[in-house]
Amino acid sequence: MDEFKEYILKCKNFNEIYDIRWKLHLGKKVQKKHYKNIKLGLINVPCGGYGDVIKCIKIYEYIKRWYPGIDVTILSASQQKFRNLGIKTKIINIKNKNNNNEAECSKFKDLRVVGNNKFNCFLVIPVIADPFEINDFNKMIPYATDWNTFTMSEYNDIDTIPTDFPIGVGNKNLGLFFDKPILKKQKFIKNPYALVYIQPSEDGLLHSRYCFLSFLEMIINKDKYKNHKKFEVIIPNWISQDILFYQPVKSQFLKITKKQYQKITVITKEEEKILINNKEIKDKNKKNNRKTNKIKTKRITKKNNSKELIIRGDILPQPREKFIGLIKDSIKDILLTGDESLVDTLNCCPTKTIWYQIAPWKQNLAENLAIETGNKNYKTYRTSCGNIKGYKFKNDTQKLIKENDFRKKGHERFDSAIIGLYENHNNKDIQKIIDIIEHSRYLDTLKKKIKNM
Repeated sequence: MDEFKEYILKCKNFNEIYDIRWKLHLGKKVQKKHYKNIKLGLINVPCGGYGDVIKCIKIYEYIKRWYPGIDVTILSASQQKFRNLGIKTKIINIKNKNNNNEAECSKFKDLRVVGNNKFNCFLVIPVIADPFEINDFNKMIPYATDWNTFTMSEYNDIDTIPTDFPIGVGNKNLGLFFDKPILKKQKFIKNPYALVYIQPSEDGLLHSRYCFLSFLEMIINKDKYKNHKKFEVIIPNWISQDILFYQPVKSQFLKITKKQYQKITVITKEEEKILINNKEIKDKNKKNNRKTNKIKTKRITKKNNSKELIIRGDILPQPREKFIGLIKDSIKDILLTGDESLVDTLNCCPTKTIWYQIAPWKQNLAENLAIETGNKNYKTYRTSCGNIKGYKFKNDTQKLIKENDFRKKGHERFDSAIIGLYENHNNKDIQKIIDIIEHSRYLDTLKKKIKNM
C-alpha cells in the first residue's frame, strides 16, 4: 500500500502511473499463489506472414514454463495459421464483425471474440500498426481496462511505443524470443544450397528484387561456393516468377549468373524451365578440317568442367520445424527478413552469416543489430542483403544472443506484472487508490487525493 502511494506521488505524468503494474515488484520472487487464479488471454491479431503467430506461440510456451498450472489461452484472428504450424492447443477465434474472412490486420473495434469465455487479464501480442488504445480494445472486450491489459511490441517497433513489453535488440528493449527449436531433417535437396527467405512489399518491391540479386551475386563469387558442380538456391516463389517473367530481373539475373554456370534451371510451383543449357555444344562442322576438330575437343573439355545452377521456388513455405531444418543444412551465408526467421537462425545456427532484408518498418531493428553484432553491413539496405566486398567483417552473434535474451530480461518484468495483478486484486486499499486514479483527470489533483488518504 505505502509503496503504491509513494510510486504515484513520484510520477511526472499521468501515463507513467500505469507502469506501476510491472514496475513496483521488480526483483521480487513470484509464488504460485500469485497466479493460481489468473485466467490470462493472449490476444493475437497478426498482420501478414507467420512472425506474429510464432511470437504468440513462444510467449505461450514461456508462460506455461514459468508459471506451472497457470490458465492461459490464445485468442487469435488467424486460428488456421496456428494449425498450419502444428499447434493443437485450444485457440479461440477472433473474427471480423462484418467479414469473417478478413480479421487479420484489423482494428480491435472491428473484431469480435467467438464464444463466452471470460478472462481476468490480457496480453496483446503483438500490438500492430497504430499505438494501442484501451478504448479501441474494449470495443472487442468490454471489461478490458488499463489495469488488466498488457501490451507487447514487435521487435524494435518504434510506431507502437509505449508498450509494457517492448521487445527487440538493444536500448531498453527486453530481447528476442530465443528457444530450443525442434529440428526436422530436410529431405528436399542433396546438393549444396543457399537459402533466401525475403518478402515483397508494395512500397519496397524494387528493393526486394535488388536484395535477392545482390545476395546471389555475392555467394556465387565466393571461392568456397563457386567450385560446386551443382549448386541450388531456395527462394520464395515470387522471385522465381520474377526471374522467368519480369524482364528487368531476368536480364540482371542472367548477367550475374551466365558467366559462372553452363546450365541454369528455374523451378516454380507451376513449372520447371531451363534458361540456359550450354552443357552440350554440338559442332555443326564435324567434317571440316583439323582445326575444327581441335575446337571441338576444347569444347568437350569445357563440357566436363561445366557447372549447374538450380533456382528452387517450389519448396517454400514450410512448417517451422522443416524450415529450421532447411536453415541448418544451407551454406553459411543466408538471406532473411522478418523477425522469427532471424531468431530461428540465431537459435539453431549462431555461426551462420545472416544477411538481412531491411523493410522500411525494420530499420530500427537493423540499426540495433549493427550495434550489437558489430556488423556494419546492417547499417544500410545497400549492403545488408549481400556485399560482394563484405567477405570479412565482425559479426558477433554470441554477444547479440547473450545480451538480448527475453528469457532473462523479460522474465523479471513478467514476474513483477503477475505479482502486481495479485496485489491489485486482493488488496482493498490498493483498489481504492485505483478507483481514485480512474476518476481523476489531472495529476496534481490525484496526488492531493492520495496524500489525504
